[in-house]
Amino acid sequence: MKDFILAALPWVLCGIAVAIICVQSAHRKENKNADRHIAMGLAIGLMLGPAINSIGLWENHGIGIALGPLWGMALASMFKGKDKYNES
Repeated sequence: MKDFILAALPWVLCGIAVAIICVQSAHRKENKNADRHIAMGLAIGLMLGPAINSIGLWENHGIGIALGPLWGMALASMFKGKDKYNES
């Protein structure tokens, strides 16, 4: 049973992250900085994915490299911050 759960977990996490990104893309027109937030989430996730995976979560480090940016983009798309660069 443990092997089944560990095999299905990356697919479930990918599905949840893609669903979050798709739902938030409908609200992207309201937020002008959505692309900047998604790019920052991608960059942070690209660093944190392998770092978190180094604790031995999965046997394959490719899963950490793939899920990190995906979850970074999903979490960043949920946050709406103030644009401090284009205050006009």
